[in-house]
This record gives sequence, structure tokens and C-alpha cells, in this order.
Amino acid sequence: MRDDFQKRTERELASIKSTFEDNNKLSYEIFQQMPIGICITNPKGYFTDVNATYCDIYGYTREELIGKPFTVVVPEDNRQTLEKLHEDFLEKEYELQGRWTVQNSRSETFEIITNAAFLIDEHTQEKRKMTLVVKAAELELTVKRLRTTIEILENKIKTQDIANRLAEHDMRNRIGSMVSIADILSKSNLDPVQSKWVRMLKDIGNDTLNLLTSSKDFAQMERGEYIPTLSKFDLLELIASTTGEMRELIEEKKATIELYHNNIIAEPEEDELMMEGDKFYMKHLFQNLLRNAIEASPEGKKVTIALETNNLFVINIKNSGVIPEKMRAKFFDKYTTEGKDRGTGLGTYIAKMIAEIHDGNLTFLTGKDDSTTLILKLPKTILI
Repeated sequence: MRDDFQKRTERELASIKSTFEDNNKLSYEIFQQMPIGICITNPKGYFTDVNATYCDIYGYTREELIGKPFTVVVPEDNRQTLEKLHEDFLEKEYELQGRWTVQNSRSETFEIITNAAFLIDEHTQEKRKMTLVVKAAELELTVKRLRTTIEILENKIKTQDIANRLAEHDMRNRIGSMVSIADILSKSNLDPVQSKWVRMLKDIGNDTLNLLTSSKDFAQMERGEYIPTLSKFDLLELIASTTGEMRELIEEKKATIELYHNNIIAEPEEDELMMEGDKFYMKHLFQNLLRNAIEASPEGKKVTIALETNNLFVINIKNSGVIPEKMRAKFFDKYTTEGKDRGTGLGTYIAKMIAEIHDGNLTFLTGKDDSTTLILKLPKTILI
């Protein structure tokens, strides 16, 4: 019977572990109310957070544990082993669960059942280990408490999902109204400048409506399941319209944007470069890369967009300034950013995924001539 309780407890811990990894913000709301012990440790093995149940299990206050090494609750004979397991977990992110002997504040030893979740700190991007702890002597009671907790979690997730759908519906209605108004205005007697702004308002509104569904698409891209929606469009016009939408940022940085096609200055109003691809996401790619280049460039400098189509299909986006050395190895990783007040660390990550769904590749060169060049290579077969 006790083995059954242990197996059920391990399954419940694994379920809660997955919830924490998949939905950090939701899970932290009930962090302190969990009927199991939870601690969070940094790469050095020091406590950065503990909940009330964890303190009760070991007989410490929160203040006594924060900033201390997790080995204070480990008998001396086991400390070296568990320190190595902690280090390996954060390096390899593998499953870590089991039954261990620990000690409380009075040096009394007892057994616990554990499971661990791998997390990333949303502010520092530092790795974290979350350990979930149950006293082995309290298995039956814990299983009952965990079952209730799981039900609470599931109800909160369902409630949040409903709220998200309602918010999305409300946002769609509001933005849809904005697009409709812009459409009506576009048919009235407007001067060229007014027509330009109304058209931009309408385009941005339509793009925002499309972006509301993008999170699902990005998840499919990560899994290699996304199928591009192909259409024929003028790439020069797409780049020009994207640059136009960034007018305020360009003016703020006092930047100059130059567009070249095969080493000749391109005039989007006169020239064209037709291609077949997922127009919405290609525009999203250029929005991310151009914004990144403009924001990273020193004030008053030039950003160059050079398209080469003679032999290969290559697009180079060059700006002054270099990528910091510590950022280079993870430049295209998720949540990688530095020195930007509004940065999310997703721009280059998403741009690389969009390049890959077009059978392309995105790389960079940095340091030469104190500059950085983003290099987008696409198959020439998508040109028309």
C-alpha cells in the first residue's frame, strides 16, 4: 500500500512540476498556498525562495533559509552527492526525482520524496531549480492534499483560459472597429498625406488582428508543424512599408535607412521584386530585424538593407555597433536581450523561425568595421 502511495505521490509531483514549467505566472500565484514544500535555488545552490510548507517541513523560517545553500537541510555525508546532482540538473535539464534523507533545524533526519522543475528567471534570465518536497511519512495525507491542489490548479487554468478568450474577443471587436473606420475614411475626400496615414492605420489594425493568432503559429513553428500561407507580393514594397511604420523610432534615433538591390539604390515606388512566401510573417521578420538594427545602432547612424539576387538570394541588414561578446553565442536564443528598455528577447528568435519556414537561414557577422550585419539567406526559387 505504501508503495502505491509513493507512486501516486510521484505522479502528482510530476503533474505539478509540469504545471510550473508550462505556466510560471499562474503557478506563482499559489506558490505559498501549496500543501507541499517548494524551494527555488540558483546555479550556486543558494535558496532564492521557499514557501511556508517547505519551512514547516524543515523547521526554519523563510528569513533563515533565503541566501543560504540548500545543503543546510542535507546531512553532511550526502552533501557532495546532492551538490553534484544540483549542478548536473541545471546544466543538462534532465529529470530528477527520488527519495532522499534530509535533516531539519534540530538535525533530526527523515526521508522525503522529491521532483524538480527547470525554470528561467524572467528578470535576470538566470537558470533556476524548483524542488517539490513531500515528507515520506505523510504520503497518504499528502496524496489527498495534492489531489485537491491539482483540482484548484485545473480550475484556475480553465478560468484564465476563458478570460483570455474573452479578452481576445473584446480586442478583436475594438481593433475591427478601428479598421472599419479607417476603411470608411479611405473612401472620403482626403489629401495625399491624410490618405497615407489612414492606409497605415488600416494596415496596422489588420496586422494586429493577425498577431492575435500568432502565438499558436509560433508554437507550431517551434515544433516544425507550421505550414506557411503562400502569396505573391513585392518585397521592396513590403520593406518600404515596414520602414514607414517605424518613422517615429527612426526620427528618435536620427537614423538614415538606405535600401539597395544588387548594389543599386532601390526605389520601391518604381522598382519591384516579386516573391512568393508567407507575406504576414515575412513582414513580421523585417519588423523584428529592422527594429533591432535601428535600436542597436548609435544615434545619427545609417542602417543599410542590401538585397542580392544575381547568384543567390541574400538580404543583409547592416548597422553600426557590435553585438556584446557574451550575447553572440545565444543571439538567436529565446529571451536573449541586452540594453533595451522595451526588449523582450524574442525578436531575433522569431525572425530565425520565420526564415526557416521559408527554407532559409539567418546568421550574423559582428565586429568588422565596428558594425553588425544580419544575413538572411533564402532559396532563389521563391523569387518570381
